[in-house]
Amino acid sequence: MVLVLHGGGGEGLNVANTGQHPLSVFRSVADREGFVVVYPGGLPAKDIDGNPGWVDCRADNTVSSGADDVGFLAALIERVSTEYGLTTSRMFMAGGSNGAQMTHAFAFNRADLVAAVATGAGSLPQTPLPGGCTTGPSRPLPILILHGSADIQMPWGGGCVANLGGACNRGRVISAEATRDRWLQINGLTGGTPTRSVVDGNANDGGPANRFDYAGAVPVQWWRLDGAGHTAPSQTVLVSPNPATGIQNRDIEFAEAVWAFFKARLPD
Repeated sequence: MVLVLHGGGGEGLNVANTGQHPLSVFRSVADREGFVVVYPGGLPAKDIDGNPGWVDCRADNTVSSGADDVGFLAALIERVSTEYGLTTSRMFMAGGSNGAQMTHAFAFNRADLVAAVATGAGSLPQTPLPGGCTTGPSRPLPILILHGSADIQMPWGGGCVANLGGACNRGRVISAEATRDRWLQINGLTGGTPTRSVVDGNANDGGPANRFDYAGAVPVQWWRLDGAGHTAPSQTVLVSPNPATGIQNRDIEFAEAVWAFFKARLPD
């Protein structure tokens, strides 16, 4: 089972609409590969537009709903896993943007319920909440991390999240590279030399997709999408460039890359 978490302002049902959002591609991958995909929904935020979102590890996010989303997702996993007869070794979570931040938060607090996680365009908080959000997960966890180098909504170099109004009321994050380094430390891979591969099948996007594999008992796979903005990469659900989200990488399919990483973690 793969839980797929929408970003801030999105909804589970909307991002699951086939052909409407890059995260919807998980449905066609699930049909082909035979896994269950679940699209949960976060509650409305406290800001003026009341867009749905997740309460992740940011202590300085003043507009979140305040819900116990770690508890909600844990209860959902336990219910659905019982329904389908699945063990933790077959449970996975992936998310984009705020959904990626929530995936980090869940991994930090309930690593016992998932076998691996994947994040796209979502960094760790500069000021984390106390408890698991600060101390980190109870055990190392395989993770795929993907980020565009020209992302301004979830700034590549760190800073205010989605700071369109200039108030920085959604909190601050550390850089994409610092997020990677934190997970390398968690998984005991600090100082290792990754294997790099480059995918550049589309000359009309911002640049190539660079994959770095940090091998070990608990691996980290890190993707740097050169010139890409905030939109999840896709080869099938194409999003036009715009000032808010930037250029979409079209060299890889986010859902395919994530499932390949998860599939390699399945028990024999």
